Amino acid sequence: VQTCALPISRSRTHWPLSMRVHLLGLSIMFSDAFTVPGAIALRTAHPMRAAGGRMNADLLGRLFGGGGSREPWPAEQCTAPTWEELRAMHDAQATDDQLGFRARLESGRGDAASLATIRRFDAADGEEPRVTLYRDTASWCPYCEKVWLVLEEKRVPYRVSKVNMNCYGSKPPSFLQIQPSGGIPVASVDGTVIRESNDIISAIEAAFPERPLIPPPSDAAAVRVRPLLQLERQLFGAWFSWLGQGSAGHGAQLRNFEALLREVEAELAEGGGPYFLGAELSLVDCMFAPFLERMAASLPYYKALKLRNNPDYPRLEQWFVAMEGRPSYRNIQSDFYTHVHDLPPQVGGCQMVAEARPMADAIDGADGSWSLPLPDEDPLQPLHGLKLPAPAARCEAAERLMHNRADVARFAARGTGKPGFPGVGAPLSDPNAAPDEASVPQLDAALRHVVHALLAGTDEATTRLSPGLQPAVITPSLGYLRDRISVPRDMCYPAARQLRAHLNWLIDATARAEA
Repeated sequence: VQTCALPISRSRTHWPLSMRVHLLGLSIMFSDAFTVPGAIALRTAHPMRAAGGRMNADLLGRLFGGGGSREPWPAEQCTAPTWEELRAMHDAQATDDQLGFRARLESGRGDAASLATIRRFDAADGEEPRVTLYRDTASWCPYCEKVWLVLEEKRVPYRVSKVNMNCYGSKPPSFLQIQPSGGIPVASVDGTVIRESNDIISAIEAAFPERPLIPPPSDAAAVRVRPLLQLERQLFGAWFSWLGQGSAGHGAQLRNFEALLREVEAELAEGGGPYFLGAELSLVDCMFAPFLERMAASLPYYKALKLRNNPDYPRLEQWFVAMEGRPSYRNIQSDFYTHVHDLPPQVGGCQMVAEARPMADAIDGADGSWSLPLPDEDPLQPLHGLKLPAPAARCEAAERLMHNRADVARFAARGTGKPGFPGVGAPLSDPNAAPDEASVPQLDAALRHVVHALLAGTDEATTRLSPGLQPAVITPSLGYLRDRISVPRDMCYPAARQLRAHLNWLIDATARAEA
């Protein structure tokens, strides 16, 4: 990067100065219950959710410090399959790739994964990686994402150290010793600490030249790199400015952004596609990816503009599909729901125009779209490029629940528990919340029913539904969990989509059984 003297702006410094201190904690955390105990949760969406349009008791319960039934639920009433039986069901239908997921995760092999703490690629088992990447725990930071993507594409072995964002937790003293500002990403490359994302990429490109992401000067595509990176910054600036404005000036902002999108479309056409420089992925794609991903999520939600499957931008859709075909990107990509709620704490607020409400309701599931049966395709966030059939997506969701079931049950019990003190900066984030311990046995049974439905279908799961499940516990607790499923941190988007809908199935089934 430095050799080519490319004008790549520094990480974080493009955000407005007034927001910069706030943005040192660049992302938010949803449910961490799938990976570690004592998790932090955050939800910044509407209190009206799916499940029949009922007011989500997630919010009400936290405002009033509880609200679950005081009647103890007798665990002997549970008629759900045991966890061991569910594991056997999963293993009988999971793919070989899914069955080997945990072993590959531990060894550092296989495809990219948000849960990974070490990536070895082709290195020997005992060989210590030369790179350590300090990135956000929640996997939301776009500057971390571009470094992450570069490491995966270049197949550079590295360790991962995950760091809390300022808006939902404190950073460990060991991290502040190497990065006093607390900003991320940070990397150690051959013992040298590097504190800016583009400096990290430059150092990685220089230290690991075997798979270059920048074309050599002799390549005709090399002259296009600088103007393309400038275009990426122009597009970012237009999006960022528009996101924080309301209806005033909306038309002018829309026209300006669409003009830049036409430039992006023309550049993709000039290279021949599917990537910006042609048939091969380059650093340009790694730089565009994090913010195009966030634009595609946020613009339909806040500004009623679709980027995905928009006939005006066929080359852009071809680019997204090509990127999703790469395990390096597909497995670290987030979903629309996660992004539209992780952006406001980062940028100080996002303004919605009235025309966007139907698409916002669809992304939030407030229009009933988080209900079974799910259609094969998502009209807003396409699934076809991800190439994960629905049965495999359900298996992934089931595995993530089973693997950390005790902590997930206690996390869901916060829905009828009490808010913690002191609070933190991000709305509804409550790392000190106290779960309603009396609800945990009932929620363990509820999660077993959800996993059963994922693996065997809702018809069979309904025949095994435990009597006496209490809507006063199930609705707020499973709603609390559902609204905090985070992509890619907990699971991929197709799996999250299935799990959200199956949690709603049990919420509704419990309400019907009581009625």
